[in-house]
Amino acid sequence: MTLAMMNTHKAFKALQLAGVSDQQAEAMVEIFTEMQQDNALSRADLMKAGEGITGSIKELDLRSTLAIKELDDRLSDAIRELDVRLTSAIKELDDRLSSAIRELDIRITNLDIRLSGEIKALDVRLTRVEARLDRIEKDIEVIKADVSALKTDMRWIKRLLMVMTTTMVIAAIKYIFS
Repeated sequence: MTLAMMNTHKAFKALQLAGVSDQQAEAMVEIFTEMQQDNALSRADLMKAGEGITGSIKELDLRSTLAIKELDDRLSDAIRELDVRLTSAIKELDDRLSSAIRELDIRITNLDIRLSGEIKALDVRLTRVEARLDRIEKDIEVIKADVSALKTDMRWIKRLLMVMTTTMVIAAIKYIFS
């Protein structure tokens, strides 16, 4: 008898955990207990048990439908809240990025202005250096022409000196031997 009571209690708890109401669970346990004790159930008992089970299934279906609807509503609310939060975070991030881009653009513009000034200054200096190089090249050409003229003049002077030396040597020999 104690074993039967334990099984009845376990069956009742199992039905409660499955979501069956206390009344229905009690009725079902009674039916199963009678079935176990009698080992022969009448058709009416089976119909009654079937109706109880069908009612329990309908009630479970209704409860699960309501629970699913409630979960769906909560999930929809959570999704809306998340969407609002994400939209706000994206807007804030967009504002911060826009601000950073504007600051970077200003810095690049200032750098560009400074570099343009430096490039212009370098361009002026380079133009001056090129002008100096042109003058140096012209001076070198003039110096080359002068050196060439000096070489030619030196050859003529050498020749004149040789002629003068030869003339003096001949005159000296003539004077010494005359």
